[in-house]
Amino acid sequence: MTSTLDFYWDLASLEEGKRIEAAAGLISALCKFQADMPKTNIIATTEEDLDRICASDVAYAVRRLIKGLASPRDGARQGFSMTLAELLSRVQSISVKLVLDLLWKYTEATNSMKGQEQRDMRFGRIFGLMALVQSGIITRAGTTPIEIRKIVMELTAVGAKKSYLRETAYVTLTSMVPMLGSFSFVEELIAMFVAVALDKGVIETPDELHLAMILRRKYPWYDWTSALPHWHGKHMLSEKNVRKIVPILCEVSEENKSLFSSWHQQLHTVWNEIFDLYFNKQREYELETMEPMHFDLLWDAVVERGLFASGSTQFRRYWGFLLLERLLPYLSEDTV
Repeated sequence: MTSTLDFYWDLASLEEGKRIEAAAGLISALCKFQADMPKTNIIATTEEDLDRICASDVAYAVRRLIKGLASPRDGARQGFSMTLAELLSRVQSISVKLVLDLLWKYTEATNSMKGQEQRDMRFGRIFGLMALVQSGIITRAGTTPIEIRKIVMELTAVGAKKSYLRETAYVTLTSMVPMLGSFSFVEELIAMFVAVALDKGVIETPDELHLAMILRRKYPWYDWTSALPHWHGKHMLSEKNVRKIVPILCEVSEENKSLFSSWHQQLHTVWNEIFDLYFNKQREYELETMEPMHFDLLWDAVVERGLFASGSTQFRRYWGFLLLERLLPYLSEDTV
């Protein structure tokens, strides 16, 4: 184990190059150790299994990397999360259940902790879930709806409690969507996403809208009329939904002002999906068949009469200028 211990310090370096070099060195060494272990088709679901099936350095690394996710060192979460994701993808004998059990064990925020310690634990857990999803092991044999539900419920709960973590949590949920099709119980999983992450179809935030758009794009065969009864048309961006879409994309709510209590400098990730829908030529068929509203109508409603409306805050006007900057490359010289 002494041959791998030195790598862990640089995983938390503020210098990205050092983190990447340390991660590459550690993963290379751990893969060699694991390759020397007896071959087995057993997947570890408990810590006892982990110690029996995996090389001692690998078992130590899994625990150490998960513990390190809650470290207050500036570069620790990025370095440890990146390395954990890569290690899980390389070592085929580790289950989702085991990772979740260890993550809950080492990132539990208790009332006896100070505020900063609780915050570190919260960040550690969400970075751990991100690593788990990024590793791709969710689709590994043996993963059950119970584990998927646990991930979805935790990410949704984190997003609901802490608005500054909502987008990160929902981006992670959105990245899970293509994996759902790997399971024979895919319909059960979609229904669970709708019930938990989309609050039974009550979509109020850009995060929920983005997730709903991706779910509908990936699984158009699902009964979305019943799943999202308050949303009409074949597409979330149907003209029939414009009155719902404008406050969501402008991030305003008269009924629940706490939804948008924190401001973010960057455009929300839902705009990546929106621009890709309208300007990616490979998706022209989707525009024709799913019939979202014309881009000009969306732009006028959300940007011209929303973000740039009289009385709009300087922050929302700033988003409007960012969107204009994003749009310019797609406009002809005559239009400009």
